[in-house]
Amino acid sequence: MSDSEVNMAQIGRLAGVGRAAVVNWRRHHADFPQQVGGTETSPTFRRTDAEFWLRAHDKVRDPEPPPKPATVIIAGGATVTLLSPDLTSNALWREGFQQLGGFITADAELPWPTVDIELADIAGHAPFAVQRADVDISHAASPTLRYLKLSWPARRRQELGATAPADAPRATETDR
Repeated sequence: MSDSEVNMAQIGRLAGVGRAAVVNWRRHHADFPQQVGGTETSPTFRRTDAEFWLRAHDKVRDPEPPPKPATVIIAGGATVTLLSPDLTSNALWREGFQQLGGFITADAELPWPTVDIELADIAGHAPFAVQRADVDISHAASPTLRYLKLSWPARRRQELGATAPADAPRATETDR
């Protein structure tokens, strides 16, 4: 099989389905591309014919757009851009735990071991601030990027624009 030929499993990957779906398409669609090589049980097809057929039958899987970068402003005014940001929560911890991770440029300067986040602006989430987030920076497989993980107990997160209830517990020195 050459680079210009694909088998049914490869056609399935182009469409985001398994080989069995491609076998069914071949059986039920008279205009499915003609076999150009391989065997009866493992046929191959011209890649261009398969791609054309998939588009004509609206079977091409659209790749998800990459997530928009997030902007994090650290107390003191430093701004960091996170590529491929990921905001997660873990309720299994005693008080709930959250973390924000993403790739930063290798030359980005961040205080360590903790930072106060004045603003975290992440697509799909309300802007928020965090008092005393732990900083973890790992080296990535790229010479130009590092992976940043900021983590904190959920109680330290404050939605911006919202006012804290009067009876909300205030941070104590032991929280810091």
